[in-house]
Amino acid sequence: MNMPIKIHRSEQTCALGAAMFAATAAGVYPRVEEAMNAMGQGFDMTFLPHGDAAGVYGKRYERYRGLAASMEAMPKSQNERKVKV
Repeated sequence: MNMPIKIHRSEQTCALGAAMFAATAAGVYPRVEEAMNAMGQGFDMTFLPHGDAAGVYGKRYERYRGLAASMEAMPKSQNERKVKV
């Protein structure tokens, strides 16, 4: 992704995120960003990308995308297993 990845302090990040969206939908906060600022608990750590590896990962990702596109283009009979129940 070549961008920082932050690890949230909360052990219930998904539930907290859902609560933030619910508070915004309910009108408690006008914007999700405001709910995040008010309800968030901050981050424990941030992982930064390694600049020299970004090019290598980018090339690998493009190869992966090409493979995925090739598989999606295959007829269903070739890319699906038939399971008898």
